[in-house]
Amino acid sequence: MSKKIISLMMAVALVVSAMATAINAFAIIQKDVTYGDVDGNNAVNTEDARLALLSAAGIKTITDEAAFERADVNSDGAVSLYDARQILRGAAGIVRLQPSGAFYGFTGYKDDTINISSPEAAIAVFNTCLNKIKTEKPGFVRSEAADVVNFNIEEVTLVGIDFGNSAESVTDMIEDLLVSETEPEEAQTIIKGTNCDNAMSVEKETYVSKLSANDIYGVTVEYDGEGTMTITVALADCEIDNISQSAYADVFNTELLVKDSKNVLESVFTSNELSDAARKDAKNAVLTMSFDTATGNVISYTTTYETDMYILQSTMGVSSILSAELKGIQYGTKNTVTYDNFQW
Repeated sequence: MSKKIISLMMAVALVVSAMATAINAFAIIQKDVTYGDVDGNNAVNTEDARLALLSAAGIKTITDEAAFERADVNSDGAVSLYDARQILRGAAGIVRLQPSGAFYGFTGYKDDTINISSPEAAIAVFNTCLNKIKTEKPGFVRSEAADVVNFNIEEVTLVGIDFGNSAESVTDMIEDLLVSETEPEEAQTIIKGTNCDNAMSVEKETYVSKLSANDIYGVTVEYDGEGTMTITVALADCEIDNISQSAYADVFNTELLVKDSKNVLESVFTSNELSDAARKDAKNAVLTMSFDTATGNVISYTTTYETDMYILQSTMGVSSILSAELKGIQYGTKNTVTYDNFQW
């Protein structure tokens, strides 16, 4: 599609305002504010969502300045239905209302022919371009990599004859095993004209992306002035137990994501108690798409996310006469999938 078509699509999709080239729609969240905790009881629950909803509906307006700030989770100066919905999702553990490393906020772009001056506009273009992959079936190369970014064991107790093994050496051995389980996969080449559902790593086969502005935590739009635009999207963090209900399910194959994480752990440890884990988080998801503004064709698309798990206790066989009892295992990975070399 041409730049004029992109601009027209934005004008139809929503009301846009005339702003400078770099458009900032709302402020960056300050980390010293407990967003979502409307009543100030140090917890985010359904009561907070109810209070935000009453205020958004004009039934019982929040007048306390501090409570208003906590209820305005997207910092746009108003307590809206969006804020109430996000607080409810935060109470259910589907999204995290506090920043945890991924960027928050919106920076758009506007010139004489392109006007992307809101998160809704950016996501509309993002979805439209990505979904062309589904409908037009270009060729591309998919590559995947994973890295261990966080690993620690709070307590290691050796049981049996150690033959010089120590808690430190066992910890190092476990880390080496976990790293070996994250070796990069061989790149996958998708031939032009063939179905690419599975290669796009989405949970459902009928779309590539159906994100909405309510799903995102941050968006930036950049234009190089020579026909390439890049949209970067940050998703809200969530608990892995609720990941299928989150925006992650619109971008990743969340069933496979959870299964892969468990498979890695089960391949290393004799037993583990994931069901009793203190935390199982998916976080810092960032989606970066570059496309040709003249055609709408995707040039490259990269997705990254991190998983964090905390296992209360586990055991591991070191040898036939030695085992290790482990407590407080922290394990985190960063996963990156890149789609490039598109042939339209």
